[in-house]
Amino acid sequence: MIYCIGHNIISPLGFTSEANYEAVVNGHSALRLHEGTFDLPEPFFGSVIDDDSLENAIAPYLKNKIFPLTKIEKMMILSVIKANDNANIDLCDKRTAFVISTTKGNVSYLSENNNDDKIFLWHTAEMVCRFFENCNEPFVISNACISGAAAQMEALRLIENNIYDNVVVTGADVLSKFIVSGFQSFKALSSERCQPFDRDRKGLNLGEASATMIFSAKKTPTATTALKKASVRNDARHISAPSIEAEGLYNALSDITEDIDINDIAFINAHGTATIYNDEMEALALNRTGMQHIPVNSLKAYFGHTLGAAGIVESILSAMALDNGTILKSEGCINTGAKHEIHPVLTTIQCSKRYFIKMISGFGGSNAALLFENVRDNDNQPVIKNCRCQNLRIISTGILSDNKLIINDKEIHIDNLASNIPDSIYRSMKISYPKYFKMDMLSKVGFIVSELMLRDAGFDIETKKKEMAIALFNSSASSDDDIAYLESIKDKDTYYPSPSIFVYTLPNIVAGEIAIRNKILGETSFFISKNYNPQMLYQQVCNIMSVPSTKYILCGWCEYFKGHYDVRLMIVTKDSEKGILFNTNNIL
Repeated sequence: MIYCIGHNIISPLGFTSEANYEAVVNGHSALRLHEGTFDLPEPFFGSVIDDDSLENAIAPYLKNKIFPLTKIEKMMILSVIKANDNANIDLCDKRTAFVISTTKGNVSYLSENNNDDKIFLWHTAEMVCRFFENCNEPFVISNACISGAAAQMEALRLIENNIYDNVVVTGADVLSKFIVSGFQSFKALSSERCQPFDRDRKGLNLGEASATMIFSAKKTPTATTALKKASVRNDARHISAPSIEAEGLYNALSDITEDIDINDIAFINAHGTATIYNDEMEALALNRTGMQHIPVNSLKAYFGHTLGAAGIVESILSAMALDNGTILKSEGCINTGAKHEIHPVLTTIQCSKRYFIKMISGFGGSNAALLFENVRDNDNQPVIKNCRCQNLRIISTGILSDNKLIINDKEIHIDNLASNIPDSIYRSMKISYPKYFKMDMLSKVGFIVSELMLRDAGFDIETKKKEMAIALFNSSASSDDDIAYLESIKDKDTYYPSPSIFVYTLPNIVAGEIAIRNKILGETSFFISKNYNPQMLYQQVCNIMSVPSTKYILCGWCEYFKGHYDVRLMIVTKDSEKGILFNTNNIL
C-alpha cells in the first residue's frame, strides 16, 4: 500500500477538500443550467469554476513567476500547492514524481492552424512541473474517464517499485465548446440535474475540477487513507458503449478484492454517470462479484462528470467519508432503477468498516477499480517493494514510418502505394476486418502494425487474452482528430458535432480498437511524452509486467500527426526464453 499524505479539490463548491466535503454533506450542488456559454447553440447543465475566483486564489503564488499559464494549469498548480500544505514534501526533489491526469487539457486553444505547444498534453504537464522546479519528466496519462484512477495506479507502482519516494497525482479538465458539444453529439447529456441509479435518469452532466493526491512510501500523521490495490481491465467490446457483460469492470473488481473479505468493505463509490447503460453495467459487475449488497454511491450530482479529475475528486471525498465513519448520500437517486440488484445510499449513513472501493469506466473499453484502506489507527507499515521483471523478452516487433514497413525484422514492400498508406497496406496484405474503415488514422496505423505482428509471429491471442496488456505512447495524443472535430463545430452555419469523430479525440481509443479486434481483456493504457523516451517505456513495461496475471504486453510508440506515421511496437513477455532481451538498448 501507499499512503495519501495530502490532498486537495478545486471545484465550484470550494478550493479546499474540506470545503467540498462540507458542501456535499450539506447536499449542495455546483450544477447549473448554462445558456449561451462557450457560444454553444444548445444549453447544458453543468458546473463551471468562476475565472475571477480562481485568479484571486492563485495570484499570491504567481508573484515571482513570469511565464503565462492557462486556466487548467492554474487549477492544477493551485491544487498541488494546497495539497502540499499538509504533505509538506519537497516538490522539486529528485525522488518526487508528478503524474498528470487529463483527457483534453488545453483543447479550447486549438485552431486549425494553431502550432502553439500549449495544445499538447505534455506541455501542460511541463508547465506544472516547471512551476514547482521539479526536474523529472512528468508522467502524463490520458486514458479517457479512468485517467484519474489510472494515475493513482501509476503512483502505486512507482512507489512500490522504489522508483520514487513521493508521487504527486494531479488531474484536471475544463469545459469548452469542444467537450460539451461532443457529449451532446452522443445525446448523453441530461437537460436537468443528473440522477445516478434512479429509474428516471436521463443522462450525465459535465463539470470542471482539479484535484491532487500526494502519495508516499511512509505514513505521516496526516495520512488516514492508503491505496492498497489498483487494477485496470479492458472490456474488448465497444469503443464508446459500456459492456453488456461488464467483463472489464468485473475483472478489475475481482482483481482488487481477491485477498480481502468483501464484508469489510464499507461502500463502493461508483462512476454513476446517470446514463442508462453505465449504471446498468456497474450494477451487473457488482452482482457478478457478489458485492450487490454493499452500499453504493455516486457523487456526479454534486459536481457533474469532471473527466480527468473525476477519479481523484471522488477518491478524496470517499476517503474523507470513510475517515469520518460516513457513507455519503448518492444525490439524485430517489427510486432505484437498475435491472440488477444494487443498493444506492439514499441518505447519509454511518459505517465503521475498513475499506472502500472506487470504480470507474470510460471510452475505449477501459475500466478501473481502486481499493482504499483507512489507516488512521494503524502503525506505519513499510511499503513492500515489488521486484520488477528483469528477464523480459521481445518476441515480436513492428515498424511503420512514412516510407517503410518492417515486421519482425523483415521489410515488407507494398505495391501500388496510394496517398493513404495504411489503407494500401490493409488491402495488399489481405487483412479482413470491415470495422477498420471506420477508424481514425491513429487507430489504423496501430491496428495495421499489431495485426501483422501477431500474424507473422503465429501468436495465439485467444489463449492469452486475459494475460495480455497494451501500453502505448505518443506525443500529439489525438491532435489530428481534434482538428477534424473542431471543423465540425467551428461555424454556426455548419455546426454539426459528429459523434463518430468525437470518440476518436481520445488517444487511448487506438488501444481499445486493438483490444476489441483481438479480445484482449488485460490492462490498456495510454501515455503522453514530449519525445520518444525508451527509458520511460522500459520503466512502464517493467511496472506493468510486475503484475502476476500479466504475462504479455503489446507496447511502444504509436504516432500519427499531420500526415506522418511513426509506429514502433513490440510484444514483450516474461513467459518465454526465446526472443531478445528487453532493455533500453534493444527497444525500437
